[in-house]
Amino acid sequence: MRNRVAAYIFAGIPAAIGIAFVARYAYVTSDTAVDGIANAFLFGMIAAGAFAGPACAVAVAHNGRKVAGAVLGILATLAIVANWSHTLGAIAHRGAGTEAASAKAKADERDARTELERLATERASLRFTPATAEAVEAAREAVAVAAAVRQAECGNGDPRQRGPNCRQRETEEAAKRDALASVLANRAATESADALDRQAAAIRARLTKAPPAKEANSLGEALGRLLPWLPAATAATLQQGLVSAIAELLIAAALALPELLRRDRGTALRTDTEAPQEPASAPASAAAPAPLAEDRPKASRRVPSIAGVALAEPPAPEAVGSVVEFMLACLPRKRGEQVPVTAIYARYRRWCAEREPELAALEPAAFAEQFRALCERAQVRTDRRGERIYVQDVALVA
Repeated sequence: MRNRVAAYIFAGIPAAIGIAFVARYAYVTSDTAVDGIANAFLFGMIAAGAFAGPACAVAVAHNGRKVAGAVLGILATLAIVANWSHTLGAIAHRGAGTEAASAKAKADERDARTELERLATERASLRFTPATAEAVEAAREAVAVAAAVRQAECGNGDPRQRGPNCRQRETEEAAKRDALASVLANRAATESADALDRQAAAIRARLTKAPPAKEANSLGEALGRLLPWLPAATAATLQQGLVSAIAELLIAAALALPELLRRDRGTALRTDTEAPQEPASAPASAAAPAPLAEDRPKASRRVPSIAGVALAEPPAPEAVGSVVEFMLACLPRKRGEQVPVTAIYARYRRWCAEREPELAALEPAAFAEQFRALCERAQVRTDRRGERIYVQDVALVA
């Protein structure tokens, strides 16, 4: 009994963890706290049925209720299938936040590199001579000087004020203005190039400081490389389904194992109450055929003798001792007590001999069969320790 309890405790630890796992998944994926509590209770109840259902079905079948055991087995199978889907979802959801963050980091890095490539292309397309603000100022001053020289030579537009070099001064002024326009254009291109360079430098700095993006689904990628004909996501889903199914079946099997290993009570009682056979005295006696069932005596009786002279055998009792009456008379319930079956059978034989008139005692096998059925009907527990069987919560009247 203690071994069975220890086995149930050992198997109950992973079962409790599995129930908490799917219950938490149901809670965190709900929209509200009330819905989370309700879904957690529902998922936990299904998980408990999936883990404990097979053990209950086996125990009910061992108690002789085959139909009820089969129905419970079907319900346990349905619960296992439902809980398998919940466990699969919980396993897939366990790294959802990390996968989302990794996917976002990869998307940001991809966008940044695309923008950096665009800036580099735009920067390369600019054709100019770098110009500073000082160069622009110098060009402006040159235009002002040329304009003053041209005005001194050409006057205010009166033809009589035009000197012999007026045309040349006008040409020089026009050249200075063209040079100023070129410098202004180069200055604008220079400023645009500087802005592009600053943007590219900022993006490069951000990429340098950003931590390396983790693989969103490293398991799926590894399985995808191992199974190239399957997409990475499909391979990861198949692996998660296999893991959840194995975990479900292992926990259910661990809880059902004590019931599967439990020996039949009737067989155990018959083994413990069978009388030991005396060894054969000679080969000839061992080869002798066994007597028929009707020829064997129902109760073993010793023939009395005086001074070694055998007396006449007393008549055999006709009535057989009732196991029910014996249990009512000599085997009251008493919590915490236990009695070995061998002592019970010995007391039964003595009880039969003490009856008036004397009753015949049943053979050990027949007594064990009736005693087992009565114990099951009265819900009296038995416990096997080594080669001995003990009846629990009863006392033996002397």
